[in-house]
Amino acid sequence: MKKGEGGKGKGQGGSAGGEGEEQEVHIVLVSKEPSRAYPAFVLALGSVAMGAKCKVYCTMDALEIVRKGGASRITLAGAPPLEKYLKDAIAAGVKVTACGPSKEMLIQMGIRRDTLEEGVEFEDVIGFLNEALPAAKKGGMVVFL
Repeated sequence: MKKGEGGKGKGQGGSAGGEGEEQEVHIVLVSKEPSRAYPAFVLALGSVAMGAKCKVYCTMDALEIVRKGGASRITLAGAPPLEKYLKDAIAAGVKVTACGPSKEMLIQMGIRRDTLEEGVEFEDVIGFLNEALPAAKKGGMVVFL
């Protein structure tokens, strides 16, 4: 393998589902705590860099991360604000979604489509599971942080 090929989601680092199938990583992020949020986005960025499809599904306290300006207030010593990782992940092709459990609950939290960071979409749990469960059956990862 040549330098920079890093598995590309197949072969050696690769797909348990067989040659040519894209590996998937689905991350459920439930916290805005830096010790959970930073690793989630580092894992997401690493996954797409290796050619895998990746989604970060933000729920519970992690909804604050995808609210406009929310990630800029989350910091970890020695690292840029989480906002940089969020924007880099979206730009790299990571699908970032906000759990939409009930419109009433989201409205009480002040979360609406116009208050989400650019590139973030709402997704309900059924939508998440419709992608995550088949991916897990094919050897993909579902990670809770």
